[in-house]
Amino acid sequence: MILKIIIINLICIFLSYSANSDNQGITILKIIDKVSGKSYIHEIYKDKVLNFRNVNISSSQCIVDEDNNKNYAAFINLKESNKDKYIFKGWILSKKISFSQVSHPVYSIKLIKCL
Repeated sequence: MILKIIIINLICIFLSYSANSDNQGITILKIIDKVSGKSYIHEIYKDKVLNFRNVNISSSQCIVDEDNNKNYAAFINLKESNKDKYIFKGWILSKKISFSQVSHPVYSIKLIKCL
């Protein structure tokens, strides 16, 4: 577990130094409802909150890897609407999904792209 955290931090630091500064601060996420099997694609603007059912999702940073423009990393916050408690607060990666999975009983959240 500690090794995973160290690897995630190193990847995020590397991505932040080699990030493309041309992005507009838009995070595109795919939200999959594990119960119904339906998926939804949403755009989240930097420092704005997406109210998706009973979860508030925000993204404070979304970066593109300069060397490989198909690698993205986003810092997201998930919070239950009716509680003042964060479900998840951290980096998610578009390619290394196993390093940065969001743990939620109903929704699976994946990073698609940064614009």
